[in-house]
Amino acid sequence: MFLRFTLLVEDTDSGRKRGVLVAAHELRDSDKLSADEHGVLQDALRWFNQNLHVPPCLKLPENRRALSWFKSDAKAPLSRMWALVEILKAHGLQVELHKTRTPGRVIYEDGWQVVAKPVRGQREGW
Repeated sequence: MFLRFTLLVEDTDSGRKRGVLVAAHELRDSDKLSADEHGVLQDALRWFNQNLHVPPCLKLPENRRALSWFKSDAKAPLSRMWALVEILKAHGLQVELHKTRTPGRVIYEDGWQVVAKPVRGQREGW
């Protein structure tokens, strides 16, 4: 099983729903967080920056529609993702959790994630 957290807003690059990490960075840089929320958000984002590799394939123009999915057994990143989701929700952002067994054509995989290109006609909310 693969998991993807999204907002209800569409990302203009991928044409799919916007990912949570981008929204978390934007919220961190705003003046809307309490000191405690800012600390939690900053710690989680720092962890992601240090531990979750951004696959080089995502920088290629032909992969602009590719989506990142967590593996369901990726406990370390998922626990931090849930912390981000709680803060985003507390600030009025609606977050959806998508689950699938078929994320599309996988172009990258590591221990915690896959990056896949959606198959034509495949919906995001499987």
